[in-house]
Amino acid sequence: MKSYGQYCGLARAAEVLGERWSLIILRDLLVGAKRFNELRQGIPGIPSNLLTTRLRELEAAEIVERSIDGRSVVYRLSEYGADLGPVLIELGRWGSRRLAAPREDEAPTDSSLAAALLTSRTEARVRPFIVEVTAGPAVAHAVVHKSGMDVAEGADPNAQLFIGGPGLRGLLADGEAESAVAAGTVTVAGDEALLPEFVRAFRAPLDDPVRPTQSGRSGHAPPSRA
Repeated sequence: MKSYGQYCGLARAAEVLGERWSLIILRDLLVGAKRFNELRQGIPGIPSNLLTTRLRELEAAEIVERSIDGRSVVYRLSEYGADLGPVLIELGRWGSRRLAAPREDEAPTDSSLAAALLTSRTEARVRPFIVEVTAGPAVAHAVVHKSGMDVAEGADPNAQLFIGGPGLRGLLADGEAESAVAAGTVTVAGDEALLPEFVRAFRAPLDDPVRPTQSGRSGHAPPSRA
C-alpha cells in the first residue's frame, strides 16, 4: 500500500481503503462472512489474484480475519473492521444520492442489493416484517424488527412481502408505491398490506439532476450575491 506521507487518521484510512476493490470487498463482508469463491462470485469484475492480494492487505491491516469452517477458509470483518460498518453504510447512502439508472455495464448482485437495503434503512418505527427484494438477477432479503434490521443475500423462505421490478430505485427515492405498482414498474406479492411499512422502513433519496451552468459545464449554479 502506498503511503501519503501524512500523519493523519484520514490519510491512514485511505491507504487501506483507497485501493481498488477494497471497499467492495468490505461491503460484501459487511453483509456477512464469506468463503473466497463466494466473494469471487459476488464481485464478478475482480480477478482472483487481485482478490487474494486485497484480502491479504486487509488482513495485514487487521480489518479482515479468516477462520477455518470445515475444509473452507471463511473471511469476515474483525472487531476493528466491524467498526467500519456505520462508515460504509453512510458512504453508501451518500453515493446512492447520485445512483439513478444503471450504466450499460452495471448489474446488481445479491451482495450489492443486500447492501442497498442496509444503506436505505430509515429510523422510522414499523411493525416487524420480512421482505424479499429482487433487482434483475439479484435477490436479497431483510428481516426488519423493532431494534434494527438483518439483511442477507438470496431468498428467504419466511418472507412475507416480495418486491421487484425496474422501478425499485424510484420507489426507494420517492416512496410513491401506489403509482409505481399501477404503472407496472414495481411488482408486489405476498402480504401487500406490508408495502406501506416497507416504504417507511426504506428510503434512499435522489439528488436533483445537476443542471448545466452558463459556461456549459455541469454543476449547481452558485448562489447569487446580494
